Amino acid sequence: MKQNALTQLRDAALDLLFPPRCELCRTLQEPVICASCLQQFVCINDPICRQCGLPLDPLAHTTGHCAECLNDPPPFDAARTAGIYDGVLRQAIHVFKYAMVRAMALPLGDFLADHVMLPFPVDCLCPVPLHPSRERMRGFNQSFLLAERLGTRWNLPVETSKLIRMQNTPPQMQLPRDARQRNIRGAFAVRDSLSGCTIGLVDDVYTTGATLRECSRMLKRAGAARILVVTLARACMR
Repeated sequence: MKQNALTQLRDAALDLLFPPRCELCRTLQEPVICASCLQQFVCINDPICRQCGLPLDPLAHTTGHCAECLNDPPPFDAARTAGIYDGVLRQAIHVFKYAMVRAMALPLGDFLADHVMLPFPVDCLCPVPLHPSRERMRGFNQSFLLAERLGTRWNLPVETSKLIRMQNTPPQMQLPRDARQRNIRGAFAVRDSLSGCTIGLVDDVYTTGATLRECSRMLKRAGAARILVVTLARACMR
């Protein structure tokens, strides 16, 4: 019997013993995330801040930029996010990162690819790196897996050798907002010149933006012409 036939028989037997379930609601089904759970993700739509992508009050009179970007412009040129970091999408990201369900990368990456419109073209995608010790503990870098899926969907190369993590800083989620920028300062470095490149910087969640600002600062210092931040979800906490 051919190898592919043996593989099909093995998979069928495993499905009988351990039927596939949605990782979120546990209903029996085929995909990692069922259609019902996917429909509960809350997308981010206009109006948004033209620079950081923060959802804006549609009734407010704005210049197209949020107050923070006007008062303290970030080093990236624009940021775009697929959904709100809440509810079922928040649950999905936690299963992906903390329950270490690697297979979540495919449906979450597709959701991101389907719901983000690039405001300008980029030359390559660069995932926010984890420190090697944390990546070994988790088994993967969730930002790389999302970037890998985006690269396939958007026909863009994924660059992992330029931006590197130098310090294994405490997780940002454990720190108050005003301590996050200090915690992450100096944590990243860029190995080679990026002169003239337009970079798509990919991460899973945009919270205060401290990590994304620091990565962007280092990429710009290495010569990047423009930076577009692309994230799966946005914590709308401001």
